[in-house]
Amino acid sequence: MQKKYLDTKTRNLILILFLVGVFMGCLDTGIIGPVLPSIEQSYHLTSRESSWIFTLFVIFFMIGSPIMAKFSDFYGRKQIFILDVILFGIGSALIALSFNIESILLGRIIQGFGCGGLFPVAGAFVGDAFPLEERGKALGILGSVFGISAIGGPLVGAALIPFGWNWCFTINIPISIILVILSIKILPDLENKRKLSIDYLGIIVLILLSVFLAYGLNQIDSSNFINSLLSINVAPFLVMFIILILIFFKVEKRAEESIVPIHMLKNRDISIACVETLCYGIIYSSVIFVPSLVILSMGLNDQLASLMLIPILGANAVAAPILGKILDSTGSRTIMAVGTFILAIGLAVIALYPRNLILFIVAGCVIGVGMVTIIGAPLRYIVLSEAKPYERGAGQAIVNMLSSAGQLIGGALIGGIIASFTGILGYQISLILSSIVAIIAFLFTLKLKNRNEQIATMKENQ
Repeated sequence: MQKKYLDTKTRNLILILFLVGVFMGCLDTGIIGPVLPSIEQSYHLTSRESSWIFTLFVIFFMIGSPIMAKFSDFYGRKQIFILDVILFGIGSALIALSFNIESILLGRIIQGFGCGGLFPVAGAFVGDAFPLEERGKALGILGSVFGISAIGGPLVGAALIPFGWNWCFTINIPISIILVILSIKILPDLENKRKLSIDYLGIIVLILLSVFLAYGLNQIDSSNFINSLLSINVAPFLVMFIILILIFFKVEKRAEESIVPIHMLKNRDISIACVETLCYGIIYSSVIFVPSLVILSMGLNDQLASLMLIPILGANAVAAPILGKILDSTGSRTIMAVGTFILAIGLAVIALYPRNLILFIVAGCVIGVGMVTIIGAPLRYIVLSEAKPYERGAGQAIVNMLSSAGQLIGGALIGGIIASFTGILGYQISLILSSIVAIIAFLFTLKLKNRNEQIATMKENQ
């Protein structure tokens, strides 16, 4: 018996709703960059102290992703998506109305926790409500917001800061209210609600390992990377993180309903998707240093150097929905294999020819297209294909978690490499390293299922 799906008009309305919700969450990741100096000035913070405004968001994004996704698998996508939006709105209000730094940090914690569930819930809903031949397109459209928000975040921040940095977060409040009202009216109840046996011990261990990882990496001094890594301020926290990872695996294997479905990692394609996600974290961390490279290699000022990210982010935003559409006819393996291969070439070109403006722009476009294949719709399509209906949210959350962890680890590693060399050499080495990582990602994609095998799996998991 063929599964009945929502009509096209309803699906489009739902997709727009999710698009706005995910965009709102992604925008606050990019908007924090131009806002931080103003917050530092307002509360007399050092750069290390203010970095916690970003770090706390990432920590609770990692924690919120599996928890909210798991809840959505049991209690319904609609209810949890609405809860995520409400939490994000409350966090934004706390920051906008803040009277001390503590309220800002609390607001970022609540924001991150709510934001962590937005994309996994939206991605899982695509699997629930969209027919097989339209899932790639839908995921591609949702994935396009990452590139758009990466450009839009700093621009929106720069436009609103003259009116007061609080307005960068105040804008989220009316959007959240509108999203909640529309979600209540538009989103259907598709799931049969089941009682969840909450994995409290797993949640506690997950919180602890996330905090130890983020704190340890945040204490690393990039200018003295190796000595700092082995210091009392860093090493014990990273060792505790490794120990807690091992404990977490044991806890989750024994849990009746694990908060992170460890058993899914036994699936070959999902385990490959996890490797791809971690590779992305290292590659992304090297790409965000591109403006700094341009300042040294081409002598541009800060503002013009930032514009050099536009080819990368613009190509990312344009390619995401197009590749999503192609995905429905070709499958993940072909797109990811081509994407990771050209990504390696683009990174190598910028590393070898950092002073050639034309090559820089062309390579930037290639990198933008390549990056969306390694973390966008093709990768999430794999997880959606391989997961059972009652684990779609949890599967999407694994991608979110590993992406955040990869970026934290990659940021520390790449920052250490750059700080260890003078001039542009550190940037070149980091880009060559990222190119090698992209090749590794390419080799793993060759082990993925082909299109016919992927379709067969999706039909089995209807």
